[in-house]
Amino acid sequence: MIRKRPRVEPKWIIRIGSLAIGLIAWQLVGSAIDPLLISTPARIVSAFIKLTVSGRLPLELASTLWTFSLGYTIAALAGILIGSAMARWKIVENGLDPFVNALYATPYVALVPLFIIWLGIGFFARLAVVILSVVFVVIINTLAGLKDVGKSVVETGRSFGFSGLPLYRKVIFPASFPYIVAGLRLGIGRGLIGAIVAELFLQLVGLGYLIQYYAGLLQVAQVFAIVIVIAIIGLFLTETLKRIESKVASWRVTATVGA
Repeated sequence: MIRKRPRVEPKWIIRIGSLAIGLIAWQLVGSAIDPLLISTPARIVSAFIKLTVSGRLPLELASTLWTFSLGYTIAALAGILIGSAMARWKIVENGLDPFVNALYATPYVALVPLFIIWLGIGFFARLAVVILSVVFVVIINTLAGLKDVGKSVVETGRSFGFSGLPLYRKVIFPASFPYIVAGLRLGIGRGLIGAIVAELFLQLVGLGYLIQYYAGLLQVAQVFAIVIVIAIIGLFLTETLKRIESKVASWRVTATVGA
């Protein structure tokens, strides 16, 4: 029996090809420029290996990820609950909407001095910055998704005997899931930025500390290595949420067809 070779999707060929071309061009151009201004992929890989073997990168990465993961989880849960309450009760929406929009538009860096006064410069201040960075985008997307559910979907749910909380939990909330996931995806980037900013301005720990330390020593390769690690983490988390969204979307289609 002849086994078929797994088919490589064209999009991955394009992505890998463009990445390879970009790295080669970067290596060639970077080699001709002062290393104090820009590094090359080869030097960045070497710096990454040294940082990892020395133990500095894993240690500080764990600190940043702990602050980010805890703050992101709290903000995601709070954002979904608050957004759901605003969509469910008009009085809650009218009361909270001005504050949500105002705080979402406010640069959270400007609030760092207040966090220092209220919470000091330790872990809880950094955690507050991450929560503030994420929670409002989740609230806004959750509210938009729940309000965008069409009347036909609601009526279909009611025709199956759902009403009240079951209607909300089994029909309205799943229908708004793509909006909520979009908010969670946007929150990943904002949360990582918030974690790094907090480490730079509040307490010199984590990856933010390493960036500032090596930038002060003009070691550009190390700075690039740390920034790329942050980018890879954000990309991995975003792709994970995309896969979850696609699986839930396929489940919703199957459930609809089965109904």
